[in-house]
Amino acid sequence: MNMQSDLKDNQLTTQIQTIIEKQYDLGPLARIKEIFGGFVNRSYAVWTGRPERLKKFFMREYNPNIAESEIRFEHALLNHLRQNGLDIVSGVIPCRDGSTFVKTSVQGQKATYWGLFEFLEGDDPYTWVKTDLTDAEFVSAANILARMHHAGRDFIKPEGADRAQPRIMEFIPTFKNIFSGYAEQAGDRRCDKLFKANKDRIFSVIDNCMAAEKNYRGMLEVPVHCDYHPGNLKYKNEKGVGIFDFDWSKVDYRLFDVALGLVYFTSEWNGPAAGSLRMDKFALFLKSYNEKCIRLGGIAPLTKKEQEGLIPMLATGNLYVLNWDLMDFYETENMDDDEYFTYIEHNILLMHWIEAHFADINRVIQKVCA
Repeated sequence: MNMQSDLKDNQLTTQIQTIIEKQYDLGPLARIKEIFGGFVNRSYAVWTGRPERLKKFFMREYNPNIAESEIRFEHALLNHLRQNGLDIVSGVIPCRDGSTFVKTSVQGQKATYWGLFEFLEGDDPYTWVKTDLTDAEFVSAANILARMHHAGRDFIKPEGADRAQPRIMEFIPTFKNIFSGYAEQAGDRRCDKLFKANKDRIFSVIDNCMAAEKNYRGMLEVPVHCDYHPGNLKYKNEKGVGIFDFDWSKVDYRLFDVALGLVYFTSEWNGPAAGSLRMDKFALFLKSYNEKCIRLGGIAPLTKKEQEGLIPMLATGNLYVLNWDLMDFYETENMDDDEYFTYIEHNILLMHWIEAHFADINRVIQKVCA
C-alpha cells in the first residue's frame, strides 16, 4: 500500500511516518493531511492500518517553545477528565513504551514534541472571532464548560507536570512591563497608533484588575481550559460533541475560566455594537452554566463572592486576550497590520465597554444568579 501525503515537505512526511510506525502500535501509516487554523502548534490528520480498516487520528507537533512538563500536565489532565466522565475530550494515544508523547531532536535545535490523539468528529463552523452560535449551541457550550470543571475538580497535578505560564493573578502584574516594551517598539502602523493612544487606559485597567485580586482568595480552583472559545469545540445538530486544545490549561480560579468563556463567546465582532457583550447571550451562557453545575452536583454554581468578582474578572479575561493580540503582533515578524488591528481594536473597545457598563452587566448577573 502506498502512503498518501498532502504535505509538500518530504522530510516531514518521512519523520511523521517513522514516528507513527516505530513509536505506536497502530499499523502502517496510510495518509497524512495537515490541519490548518491553529496559531501555536502544527496539526495533522493521520490514517493508519489496512485499506479496509483505516483509523483516523489527530497528531500534534508542539510549538518548540513548550516545556516537557507542560505536555505532561496536559496529557495527565485529558486522561483524568475522560476517566471522570468527560468523554468528549480527545483521548491520548499511548506509545509502545507507555509514554504519551514522542520527543525528536536535531543537533543544534530545540527538541520537538509530538502527541497523538483520538480524532474528534463533528463540525467546526466557528472561531474565536466568529461567534454567531445558535441559542442551543450557547447552552451546550456552557454545559460543556460546567462538565469540564466538574470532571476536573479532584485533579492532582503529577510530580514534574505543570503549566509554565503563571496563574492569572500572577500573570496580569507582568503586563505593564511587557506592554511598555511593545510601546518602545511601536512605530507608525495602524496597530502601533491604536495601542499607543490607549496605553495609559490599558495600564489603568491593569491596576484595577490587580486591585481586585484580594477578593478572589478562597474561591474555587479547578483545572481551567484557559482558551475556551467557540473554535475549540466540535458541533453536531446544535450540540457540542467535542472539546479540544488543552495546551493552555492550568489549575486556576474557576471564575477566570467562566469570565474568559463569556468574553470569547458573547462579545460582538460586527456592526455598530462591535466591542460589546451581547447581554442576552451572556445571560443565557451564565444561566446554563449555573444550572448544569446544580444538576451535576459536584461543584456549586457561582457563589455570591464569585458573582461579585465576575465583572473585574471579565476585564481581566479581556486583558488576557489583548496580551495575546499584542504579543503575536510585536513578537512575530511580518504580522498583518490590518488583521491584527481588528483583534486589538476589538479588545480595546471591549475594555472600555466593560468599564462603562458595569451597572448593566451587574443587573444581568444578579437576575441570572438570583
